[in-house]
Amino acid sequence: MSRLSKIGLLVGYACLALAVVVARRAPAASYELSVYAATPTATWLALFVALLAGAGVALAGSRAPATHTASLGLIGAVGMTVYAMPVLRGYAFYGAGDSLSHVGWAREIAGGTLEPTELLYPGIHTLTVIVGRVAGVPLALANEYVVLVAVPAVFLLFVPASVRLLVDRPEAAAVGLLAAVSFAPINNVSVHPNAHPASQTILLFAVVLYLAIAVAAGAFTPDSGPGSDRALGGSVLLAVAATALVFVHPQQALNVAGFLGGMAALQLLVRWHRPAHSLAGTASMVPYTVLVLGAFMLWTPRFERATGAVMATVEGLLQGSTTGAAVVSAKSTSLTSVGGSLPELFLKLFGAAAVLSLLAAALFLLAARRHRRHPLPLLLAAGLLPVVGVFFVVFAANLGDMYFRYHGFLMVPITVAGAVGLLRLRDWLGDVGGERAGSAVVLAVLLVLAPAGLVAVHASPYMYQPSQHVTAATIDGHEAAFEHRDPDVPFTGLRGGPRRYVDYHYGTQQARDRLEFPGYREGIRPAVFEAANYSTAFEEDRYVVTSQAVREQEIQLYDGFRYPERGFRALSRTPGVDRVRANDGFWLYYAEGGGEA
Repeated sequence: MSRLSKIGLLVGYACLALAVVVARRAPAASYELSVYAATPTATWLALFVALLAGAGVALAGSRAPATHTASLGLIGAVGMTVYAMPVLRGYAFYGAGDSLSHVGWAREIAGGTLEPTELLYPGIHTLTVIVGRVAGVPLALANEYVVLVAVPAVFLLFVPASVRLLVDRPEAAAVGLLAAVSFAPINNVSVHPNAHPASQTILLFAVVLYLAIAVAAGAFTPDSGPGSDRALGGSVLLAVAATALVFVHPQQALNVAGFLGGMAALQLLVRWHRPAHSLAGTASMVPYTVLVLGAFMLWTPRFERATGAVMATVEGLLQGSTTGAAVVSAKSTSLTSVGGSLPELFLKLFGAAAVLSLLAAALFLLAARRHRRHPLPLLLAAGLLPVVGVFFVVFAANLGDMYFRYHGFLMVPITVAGAVGLLRLRDWLGDVGGERAGSAVVLAVLLVLAPAGLVAVHASPYMYQPSQHVTAATIDGHEAAFEHRDPDVPFTGLRGGPRRYVDYHYGTQQARDRLEFPGYREGIRPAVFEAANYSTAFEEDRYVVTSQAVREQEIQLYDGFRYPERGFRALSRTPGVDRVRANDGFWLYYAEGGGEA
C-alpha cells in the first residue's frame, strides 16, 4: 500500500504541475465568456487526475504521516489552482462589477486621499494596498492575490482543521478538505470569488469557527489547564479574529456574533438545567459574543450606509413588498427566456451545498440522540439557529437576493458538520460492510461533491452567467475615453453607465461624492438600442460605450434577450452615430441627440 500510495502521489503531483504549466502557457488573449471553456482541456483532465490521486491516497492509501500530509497538500493545491485560475491565466482583472469599485477605494487609500477609517469595510482594500506595496505589483493584481489566493487558502486550511477537532482521526482532515474544496459557500448569487468583502468575510469565518471550537473543546488546554498561557493565547486569538471581521464586513461580523451567541445560549441553558453535562464544562462563548457586538456597535453606526440598511430591512418587513420568493420568481422567468430552468440552476449552484446540508442535518439529529458522547456538534447546531432566523427575516423583507449571503455564511459551519456526518456514515458502513466499503462510499461521494463545487466556483454560461473577466483592453479603453472626453457629454451603455470603471479610474469615493461624472449610472433602454433611435430618445448628445465582453454576453450568453445583435450592427450604420475611439476589445461611439427623452 505504501508503494502504491507513493506512485499515486507521484502521478498526482506530476499532473498538477502539468495542469499549472499548460494553463500558464495559455494566457487570455481577449475576453473569455467562461474561464472553464477557455482554459485548455489538458489542464482540467490533469487536475481531475491529481484530485483523484490525492483523494485516493488520503482516504484509502498509506497511513504514514508524510504520505498523508502530501496527499492533503495535493488536494488543497488542486482546489487552489481552480480557484486562482484567473491569476494563472493572466487576467488583467477579475470582477466586472463591485470589484472594480473596491480597487477604486484601494487606489484612494494607497494615494492618501482616503483614510481606511472613513470606509465602512476597509479590510480587503487595506490588504490589497499592503500586498501591492510588498509585492511591487499593480493594485488590480494585488487584489487578485488577496481574494483569489490568500482568502481561499485560509478557508481550505481551517475547515479541515475544524473537522479534525470534532473527529480525532487522521482521515478527518482529508474528508474535511475534500468537502472544503467544493467551496459550498460560493453561490455566485450573493457570494462570489472575486473582490466582494461580504464574500471574503464568509470564507474567513472559517478561522473564527475553528478557534471557537478549539476554545470550547479545550484544545488549547489539554494538559496545562484553563488558566495557562496557552489557554489565554487561544482566547486572545479568538477575540482578535472575531473582532477583525468587523472591519472586513460588519454585516457578516454580526452573523459571527449571532453564531457565537447561539453557542453561548446553549452553554448557558445546559449549565442551568444539566450542570453535570459535558457541555457545561466547555469554555463560554459569552465574552466573545459581547466583544464582537461591542466592536460592531462602536464602528458601524458612524456610517449612514449601515444604518440605512437596517431601516431598509425594517421597512421591507412592515410594508410587505417584494419578498425573496418574488425575486426568485422574477429571475426564474428571465432564466427560462434564455433556455434554462430553475431546478437545473439550483442543482448546478447548490447541489454540493444541498448534500452537505443533508449530511449536517443527519449529524445534528445523531448528536441530539447521543449528546453525551458527541456534544460538540450540538454547539454548531446552536450557532446556526440565530443566523437561520435572520435568513428568514431577510427573505421576507424587500432586500432582493441578499438572503443568499446568509446562505453562504451558513455553509461554512455546514461544510464542517457535513464532513463530520460523512465520517459518521463511513463508520456505520464500516460496521455493516467492512472498513473498505465505508471508505469507498465516502470517497465516491466526495469525488462527486468536490468537482461539482469546483465547476461552479467561477461564473460562466454553465450557470447562465458571464465570466467576471476584465481585459486590459476594456480598462485601457475606458481610461482613454475618460481622459479625452468632452466633460459636458454624458456617457451611457448597456445595462447601465460606466460607473464601475469611473470608480476604478478616479477613485470610488471621489466618483460618488465629488466628481459628478455625466452618465455615471445611465443605461440605454433595450427598445432604444434595438431601434437605434438615439437622436429621438436623447435630448442631448451621448457617448455610447460597448466592449467585446458586452457583445459576447448579450449575443452569445443571453441570445439577444434584451439587446439583440442588430442593435450592435446598427451602431456603425446609423446616421448621427460615429465611432470615436476603439481598441481590440472596446468601442466608444458618439451619438447625436436632439429629440425628447
